[in-house]
Amino acid sequence: MVGVVHLVYLFFLFLFCPSIGLVAKVSTLGQTPDWSELDRFQMVLSAEEFVHTLTTVYCPRQEWWSPWIKIEKDRARIRKSNGEDEWYDLYFTDRNNTLPSKTGFRKKLPDPWVVAIDPGHIGGEWAKMERREFSIGQDRPVREGELTLAVAKELLPRLHTMGVRPVLIREELQPVTSRRPTDFNDYAQAWAHEILGSDTNATSEEKSALLKDRKELLFYRVDEIQERARLVNQSIQPDLVICLHFNAAPWPDPEKQELVERDDHHMLVNGCYMGGELAYDDQRFEMIWRLVNRWSKPEQHLAECLSHAFSKATALPTFSYKGPNAQKIGDVPGVWARNLLANRRYFCPVVFLEPYVANSQSSYPRIQKWLEKGVGEDASIISEYADAVMLGLERFIRETKEGI
Repeated sequence: MVGVVHLVYLFFLFLFCPSIGLVAKVSTLGQTPDWSELDRFQMVLSAEEFVHTLTTVYCPRQEWWSPWIKIEKDRARIRKSNGEDEWYDLYFTDRNNTLPSKTGFRKKLPDPWVVAIDPGHIGGEWAKMERREFSIGQDRPVREGELTLAVAKELLPRLHTMGVRPVLIREELQPVTSRRPTDFNDYAQAWAHEILGSDTNATSEEKSALLKDRKELLFYRVDEIQERARLVNQSIQPDLVICLHFNAAPWPDPEKQELVERDDHHMLVNGCYMGGELAYDDQRFEMIWRLVNRWSKPEQHLAECLSHAFSKATALPTFSYKGPNAQKIGDVPGVWARNLLANRRYFCPVVFLEPYVANSQSSYPRIQKWLEKGVGEDASIISEYADAVMLGLERFIRETKEGI
């Protein structure tokens, strides 16, 4: 019998899968790639640079990328469509093309730089749906989307003073996308039919709950990010994006919700595509697109500057991943690569910030204090977050302009 536990398992197992089996081609709400867009990068990268970046940043295990990418002496052959023997040939240059410098930028950037600030999640009335809200007893509810927006708004005047042009991707506690969960009913119905088929053991209540969760997830986790990506890529067109987040740790006992001892920070750049992710044509294309644009070096450099800054400003230790879905990048503690929708779909260097554990014994009281007193409190956790971003970004811009 298909019970609630089994339905929840199916829900997460097929979270982003439009179909089951070998022939899944495009991620949920993704687009079929136009491989001809890579034509401009013919004879640009050397074989050494391509292989080095692929294996140290984007896909560390050969068994993950070898079904999709074949390395030959003069080219990389990339499978264009899952299940079909059709390949895109990206030819290497035979010139002595050295690897990018630490800064990674190969062209002179405009002055002022355009820096997009992405306050993670939505907050407000949407926070509970996003599963980005919690409360303990009679305390004020902690909503990540509200905290990140507060940090973003505190950054705006400081960034102007620094001489960069900041743009907020989200300016209020509302979604960027105009669509809502009900707009994804057909997608959810097709998805549920795919995983449940004609199973009559699932009760109508269980199926309704599954459909509700699926529609909401497509709204806030997929379409919302896709809409922000369209804004970044087609309208803002920034030199880089900084995605603001707060972290959280699993509750030791979900029934009691007792604060945890752990508190830390880490930074994320795009990378560590796993084999199942590369099976999607759009994710495979977007990985190659990021590789040939050489965004990994400036991402790493910015992430390292920010990690140093947060260590100095907060004295928090750095977090380390244990599973295969993340890869350590470089020697600076706290800098990791993960394949996330936003840092894959924003077509420029992108760094995700994950400082503070919001349900920790040290950060939670500071968040409550800020929620009580509001914006402008001296030495608040919001101001400290903004201080660290400014410190890291200032160092990154200075070193990039100096060509370090």
